[in-house]
Amino acid sequence: MGNFFNPTLILLFIFLPTSLLADTFTSHCRNYPPELYFEGDKCVGVIPDLVSDMLLELGHHIQWLKAPWIRSYREAKKGKVDILIRHSMTPEREAVLLPITYGYSIRNLSFYTSPNFTGNIGSYQDLAKMNVGAIRGVFYSPKFSSLDPNTLTLVGTTEQLVSMLELGRIDVVATSATQRVELFAQQFEKAAFVDSFTNAFYISVVKLGRAVPIYDDLSEKMLEYRKSGKINRYYEKYDAIPPMQEFD
Repeated sequence: MGNFFNPTLILLFIFLPTSLLADTFTSHCRNYPPELYFEGDKCVGVIPDLVSDMLLELGHHIQWLKAPWIRSYREAKKGKVDILIRHSMTPEREAVLLPITYGYSIRNLSFYTSPNFTGNIGSYQDLAKMNVGAIRGVFYSPKFSSLDPNTLTLVGTTEQLVSMLELGRIDVVATSATQRVELFAQQFEKAAFVDSFTNAFYISVVKLGRAVPIYDDLSEKMLEYRKSGKINRYYEKYDAIPPMQEFD
């Protein structure tokens, strides 16, 4: 049998341009301007631009697919998507995702009451005794997550919550600037109780997805962008306020 060892071919493979070894990963996009949204069929915004550029620097590309968060998380648990963007983290999600922090903000979780509500809301102990409405699959706050889910009324859209609160089918809803608080502020009374906390924002590599081998490189690239201030330029491009940066 002949000897097929060819040193020239091995050298060609070693010095093969990175672009020829590039991979295309999938990620999901949804409408949450200015951080992410669609212009026609194109996913644009602060985070898609940021992630696309980082992957390009690492020699890879990304394909954006349109999907709401609930579907994104469901697909991630099956390994049918590679990267998820702009989300908070919970212990449940940590079992599915490898997180990469890109910033922090002070988040204020507010509570709006039904016109027929006569009780008092001063703490989570009070809320535990009430019929509280929330969006299914959404992260509100660490303390809110401690409420018994069996006592909550979970629905699919903010519009459903508005209608149920108006009809008195629920006592109170939880909401924040990231969950269309303006729809409640227009017609409902706001409780004095506010849950304020520091909220980290993440992109994540899906543990069962194909991007796991580049997780460390992607994490290092994000840290480089954060420490250099480069990440702020993406927010400024869309006239958005950059997140806070904290480092251990």
